[in-house]
Amino acid sequence: MKNGQQLDSNKNKKFQGEKFLLFVILLYGILFLINSKKTIHSLELFGKNTLKIVPIFLFVILIMAIINYYFPKERIAKMFQKKSKFQILMVSLAAGIISHGPVYAWFPMLKNLQNKGLPKSALVTFFYGRSIKLSLLPVMIGFFGQLYTLIFMLFIALAALIQGVLYAYLDRKN
Repeated sequence: MKNGQQLDSNKNKKFQGEKFLLFVILLYGILFLINSKKTIHSLELFGKNTLKIVPIFLFVILIMAIINYYFPKERIAKMFQKKSKFQILMVSLAAGIISHGPVYAWFPMLKNLQNKGLPKSALVTFFYGRSIKLSLLPVMIGFFGQLYTLIFMLFIALAALIQGVLYAYLDRKN
């Protein structure tokens, strides 16, 4: 019965952005009539930026496929049961720090993990932890020095954990 309901709900799912897509196409058509050079330049930039983020999307899709294959919902739930809430937040913080690319590229995978039992407090910690950019640390050290950078990063990590704990507390109250 449950599988039949799931199949029915999947049939009802369709592309949700039809109106927006049509609006953007219409807008580009109007802009093309007003200034074709700038519109073509804009479309070229869109194409270049899209090609830059496609590898990130493919990486996230690969990660999601691996998670879905090797970590079914029951297994993830068991993994979370064995760990303390603080350990889950620490893993979320580490994942946020090492994640790269635009944040919206991670949304599908995070939603998938949330559906499999990842607490929202871990998502809060992940998103806040993303503000630590490992690739930019050398530049920051160059501008502000090692001590400042270390303290700054520790405060961001601590704030990420505090926000995760605070969210968990407020979520329990509601």
